[in-house]
Amino acid sequence: MLAEEKTDGRREAGQRTRRRLLEAARTLVAQHGRAGVTLRAITDCAEANVASVSYHFGSTEGLLQATIQEAVNALAEAQIEGLRGLGEDASLAEIATVWARPMIAAVSGPPSDEQQLIRTAARAATDPSPEFRDRVVSTARRPDPELTAALRRALPGLPEEELRFRMECAGGILYFMATGIMRVDLEAKSGAEVERLLVPAIAGALAGGPRSTGRGRSATSRP
Repeated sequence: MLAEEKTDGRREAGQRTRRRLLEAARTLVAQHGRAGVTLRAITDCAEANVASVSYHFGSTEGLLQATIQEAVNALAEAQIEGLRGLGEDASLAEIATVWARPMIAAVSGPPSDEQQLIRTAARAATDPSPEFRDRVVSTARRPDPELTAALRRALPGLPEEELRFRMECAGGILYFMATGIMRVDLEAKSGAEVERLLVPAIAGALAGGPRSTGRGRSATSRP
C-alpha cells in the first residue's frame, strides 16, 4: 500500500510539473513568439528542471508544439460546444455566429496572451514540419462534422462538393483573421463589434450568395 501511495504521489507530482511547463510555455509563446522562447526561460518560469522537459515532451520543440496544439484544441472544443447547442432549424447566421464566436473572443479587443497564442497557432498551419502541421490542421478541423451536419439541415439538397467548398471559403475568413495580418484594427474593436461585421461575411460565404440563405431566412439575420 505504501509503495502504491508513493507511486501515485510521484505520478501526481509529474502531472503538476507537466502542467506548469505547458502554462509557462503558453505565456512565453504568447509574449515572444515560438522562435523567441528558450528552454531555460521555460524551466525558470515553471520552476522546473531542464530534464523535466525531455521527460514529458521529448524536447523543447515538443513542448512548444504541445502548447500550440492545446490552444487549437481549446478553440475547437468551444466551437463544437456552440454548434452542438444549435436548434434543428438554426439559420446560417446562427451557425456562423457560434462557429466564429470563439475565434472572435480570442483575437478582438486589446492585445492579450490569448490573442498572440492564437495567432501563433494559426501560423503553425504553415509549419515546415509536415507532421506538426498536419496535427494542427487535424485538430482545427475537429468541429467539421458538427458544422457539416448543421449546414446540411440549413441547406438541404446542396451538393456535397459545393457544401465543402463553401465551408473552406468561410474557414479561410476565420484563418485570415486569426493570423493577425488582416488590414483591420481588431484591437480597437470589441468582440460584439467584430461579431457584427464578421458574421454576415461568413454567413454569406456559407450561403453562396444572396440567392441561397438557408431555410428561407436571411443570411444576415441575427440570433
